[in-house]
Amino acid sequence: MRRDDLIRVLGPIDLMTAAGVRSVGSSMNRRLLGALVIGAGRAVSIERLKWALWGDRHPTSADSSIQTYVSRLRHLLGAETILRIDHSYRLDVERDQIDAIRFEDLVERATELGDDPALQRTICREALALWRGDPFGDLVDDEPFRLEAKRLDGLRVSVMELELESELALGHSEIVASELESAIEEYPYRERLWYLLIEALLRDGRRVKALRVGQELRKQLALVGLEPGHELLELEARILDGASGDPDRLG
Repeated sequence: MRRDDLIRVLGPIDLMTAAGVRSVGSSMNRRLLGALVIGAGRAVSIERLKWALWGDRHPTSADSSIQTYVSRLRHLLGAETILRIDHSYRLDVERDQIDAIRFEDLVERATELGDDPALQRTICREALALWRGDPFGDLVDDEPFRLEAKRLDGLRVSVMELELESELALGHSEIVASELESAIEEYPYRERLWYLLIEALLRDGRRVKALRVGQELRKQLALVGLEPGHELLELEARILDGASGDPDRLG
């Protein structure tokens, strides 16, 4: 791989190069590369790779087939990028040459920037821009990839929340409220989104609507037998006290 090439799994699995997007090839090639990306930096056992490619029932020719798929990926990525280590293979690339790892590094950096909302917003947007669709593309619902896809998507929503919180800290309460209403439609059980919406409405002086949103959250959670956290009680107390100024950001 060239230094600026990027293996992409935050959407359909492919390779981004200076010359454009290059296909990884067959479903088996994508499965193998996806499994190596999940284990990036570590040796992934051949047994683990068999499971990623064929599930619990693999053919007798599985070992030789994996060698063939590895050879194809080496032809695409470079012979030095996939190392054979005993009964395992390891993807040997830099952290920022895999979009999922680059995304996680940006998430960590953004999380540490609570005292600089403008820069935090910029980093969040850079992280979110790496996403092109479901993690691992058409493999997102396959068992070998489902848990990792769910974990990555949870991080994506957390970054989205952090970006909106940064916008709120910069005084853009009206814009944030509109974006949060749309986000809640997609993720109705993410309490953090509801709390940020109430905060945005409060800062925008719309106390009555903020109270209504709190009531709607209670109803939504009750449908699945849950109760809201203490943050809602604190927000409602501030609303009723008429605290519509610009208090500290939500923690």
